[in-house]
Amino acid sequence: MTEERDSPATAPLMERLTLQQVSGEVFLGNAPDRPPRIYGGELAAQTLAAANETVPEDRVAHTLQCTYLAPGDPCHPLRLAVTRVRDGRSFSTRVVQVSNNDRLIMSAQVGYHVPEAGLNHQIAMPDVPLPEDLPTIGEVHGHAWTRWAEADRDIEMRVVPTDLDDPIGRRMFWCKVVEKAADDLRLHTALAAYLSDFTMVASVRLPHEPQSAKQHLMSTLNHSLYFHRAVRADDWLLIDHCSPVAACGRGLALAAIYTRFGELAITAVQEGLIRPLPPGHL
Repeated sequence: MTEERDSPATAPLMERLTLQQVSGEVFLGNAPDRPPRIYGGELAAQTLAAANETVPEDRVAHTLQCTYLAPGDPCHPLRLAVTRVRDGRSFSTRVVQVSNNDRLIMSAQVGYHVPEAGLNHQIAMPDVPLPEDLPTIGEVHGHAWTRWAEADRDIEMRVVPTDLDDPIGRRMFWCKVVEKAADDLRLHTALAAYLSDFTMVASVRLPHEPQSAKQHLMSTLNHSLYFHRAVRADDWLLIDHCSPVAACGRGLALAAIYTRFGELAITAVQEGLIRPLPPGHL
């Protein structure tokens, strides 16, 4: 695929998740021009949007496992090829290969389940202020937040006060998609996937550098999501993330994602490559 766009996509997130079906189970999508490389959460969201088009309506994603293979260029469209691996009575499995500018940039597996009654327990949500009582990401300084998220018109974020000396880089914030979405559980899993990747891998580097100056380069290697309960991404979600370990040039980040009612809705696991920035890096 060599087709290029005249300019990077500026369509709202909800429009970007309405993919163009080009043949069978192959879809085309676009990404915005922030950041310079295609944001990993964008790829995860569009992957779910493509897979969702190929499964029976009675099932919802319970797991998404993404392996990032190469950076994506937003000046080129995304080609998402879905493979039907299995359709059982209660579960379905899909594999999605995402290409960009004739290069495979991500491979993902999506598991679907027909919701059913079962046991219930969870880790309690941290006791934090309500989002309405907290500053926006643009009003918080010296906490090493992802600055490009300030310019993302699709989301709103409110930052929980941070312990800057936390040894595992724990950070918490509320976030939501700005545009109201339809009552479609599968759409909301895709929107939640978009939200799940903000600043998560930064937990790995934060214990090792001053808050005012980035000293390490992070690159996400893989990102897994486990959807425990139905979630609405256009209502506030609390993301609580940290890094339990870093070793051998890689680090692991964990995130618990709660609804504003205290329900643990999603667990995320992300592995990243971490390297010191080269001398003279701006």
